[in-house]
Amino acid sequence: MLLACLASIALFSCEKIEPVEIPEPQKEEEKQTEDNNNNSNNNDQTITMVMNITAGGKTITATLADNATAKELAEKLKAGAVTVQMKANGFEHYGPLGFSLTSHNEQVTAVSGDIMLYNSNNICVFYGNNSWSYTPLGKVDSLSAEELKAFFGTGDISVTYSLKQ
Repeated sequence: MLLACLASIALFSCEKIEPVEIPEPQKEEEKQTEDNNNNSNNNDQTITMVMNITAGGKTITATLADNATAKELAEKLKAGAVTVQMKANGFEHYGPLGFSLTSHNEQVTAVSGDIMLYNSNNICVFYGNNSWSYTPLGKVDSLSAEELKAFFGTGDISVTYSLKQ
């Protein structure tokens, strides 16, 4: 039995073992350069787009979403402001943009301040909640539901959307 164990050990110890290469630690300068490159790439990708919303002589701002549809809207607004005749329906004001955008609808519950695209050509600004299939366009900056509802009023209103300069 002892002889069989020694023979097994001798057989397995004769196999070629490949060396494992252990990478050298990076120097501090290399780490900083790599971090700076990663940060500059991230900064390039996250440019915040701000939109003005003007109604009744007052202007509020909204931050556009970081998605293809919001970027498409921003491109349209670069060509000039868009005025929309908006209707009230209790939890939102909505109206036709006058052009279509590429929609990427998802089932969501819109809340106060959300700006959504509906049916590829209607913009909706919410001051209440509603669950439906929308494409997010952005979010009104720093207004409560009551302030936003007061901004739009209770009836139909002409609203102008433009990019903030």
